[in-house]
Amino acid sequence: MMHMMTAAQGNLPMNKASSEILVFTPTPNEFKAVRNHVAGSSFQNFIVKVVESGPGKINAAFKMAAEIIPRLAAGRRPAFVMGAGTSGSLSVELVSGEMVVSSSAVISDWRMENDSERFHGDYGLFSYHKLEPRVVDEIALNCPDPTVIKLMGQLEKAGFKRGRMMTSDTFVAGPRHKLNLGREFKCLACDMESGAYAYAAQHLLGGLPWFNLRVVADTLDESLHDYFSKEIDMVDVLGTKTAQALTILDELLLNDGP
Repeated sequence: MMHMMTAAQGNLPMNKASSEILVFTPTPNEFKAVRNHVAGSSFQNFIVKVVESGPGKINAAFKMAAEIIPRLAAGRRPAFVMGAGTSGSLSVELVSGEMVVSSSAVISDWRMENDSERFHGDYGLFSYHKLEPRVVDEIALNCPDPTVIKLMGQLEKAGFKRGRMMTSDTFVAGPRHKLNLGREFKCLACDMESGAYAYAAQHLLGGLPWFNLRVVADTLDESLHDYFSKEIDMVDVLGTKTAQALTILDELLLNDGP
């Protein structure tokens, strides 16, 4: 079931009420954590709506389109779209609970020689011990919006890790595999939605400014079992840091304008 909420509408000046940020979260746990923390925040320059998109690239892109297309048709263009969720590390530098903020993403999937998809994960039916022979599709994305670029610098100063996100529908597991992916694609972390949020915002929905925020759950030497064992604690960190990132954006807009 998909969810949506509105944060801090009652505290807005009337002339700010039409400025909207949409925050997309993949899963119910991520949605609830972000909703609970953002609901207690007050923003002067925008209202915030948190939406559960469902997991994976298709759900992410379709749900974003379903939310934004009616707004565009009604002349209500969102100021920014933001993806918020959990991720796996592709770098030795990241530990669990650290936050990766990104205005850069790459979408990539793999296929085996017989043209069937190869998955990577802790599932007995899938083999993930060998590296893929070849990447067959790759889309690189960068948000050109000057406010988002400035925001990335502000968040980095506040302790967020700034870097590129990798998005795939395959499960990524195994230290050697993850390290090689991080090096090949120059990415800090991986997930299943950030690139889809970015692509939909930038190419399908009128060039909307976008950025992604991800908390690291499993580190480079951990697996999906570790991810699921830490998920609840990590989504609470995600909620806290999402509210902080939005507060920093609010201050940036207040000082410099959109």
